[in-house]
Amino acid sequence: MDCGGAVPYLRQEDYERMLGLAVAVLESRRPETVWRLIAQELLRTLDGSVLLMKDEEWTPSSGAVSAWLRDASAPVEPAGATAGLVRSGYPFATHYGRHTDREPRTAAQLAGDRAWRHSGTASALRESFGTRHMLGLPLPGGHDGAVRGFIVHRDGADFDARDLDYAARVQPLLAAAAAQCRLLGGLRSTGGPEPEPEAVTGGLTPRETAVLHTLAEGLPATAMARRLGVSVRTVHKHLQNLYRKLGTADRLGTVLRAQEAGLLPSVPPSAPAGRPR
Repeated sequence: MDCGGAVPYLRQEDYERMLGLAVAVLESRRPETVWRLIAQELLRTLDGSVLLMKDEEWTPSSGAVSAWLRDASAPVEPAGATAGLVRSGYPFATHYGRHTDREPRTAAQLAGDRAWRHSGTASALRESFGTRHMLGLPLPGGHDGAVRGFIVHRDGADFDARDLDYAARVQPLLAAAAAQCRLLGGLRSTGGPEPEPEAVTGGLTPRETAVLHTLAEGLPATAMARRLGVSVRTVHKHLQNLYRKLGTADRLGTVLRAQEAGLLPSVPPSAPAGRPR
């Protein structure tokens, strides 16, 4: 796969996705919600089927492996030999563990296309997940061979230059999200106040979640667009999606329904009223 030449141009939609994810992560109150938002967005944007997350040290025989499936609300853990192969991290562990390089790379780039296709790891993943290709998205830092990050799996065509460009640009956001998770986890472990309750996302995307939070502030569409860095047309599109998914017909009803469902914190009855659409 040739990824040389000019850097591919990312669509406006790609940047909107990243900004929406950033807002949704900052609004989250629980580490598990942050990881779910990240998993959903990476799988959708990179057309992946499975996302493996590494946020702790693994050995070939121990360590929890979080595997997020597309549109799933919680991770699963691979079992048996597949889990061992995943923990071994071929071919990413060797490369990122021995080098300071943290650029996103595909398995075929690191191992060679033929070597990867005929490897035991590739065979096991095809059997377990039905996938053929992997993209490694490491987090910055890591000492003494300790590497954390994400691996996106997909079937069909391998990841292309546009996918690698997006992965490189979203890396700083993923690093910030991981730091946010550590902060939230630290607050929980020290017996700090329990974060406000948060329900499952109800099928909302990170961008829709971000729009929902600005909606709760009573902002008009133009102000919502400025806050989120998107067009007013995009805001209206997300509002329509929110109405459809929450079964509502207007802004106030949407905010109230989201509060009932736990998607927004409950507040005293001073909800935003008839702001212009």
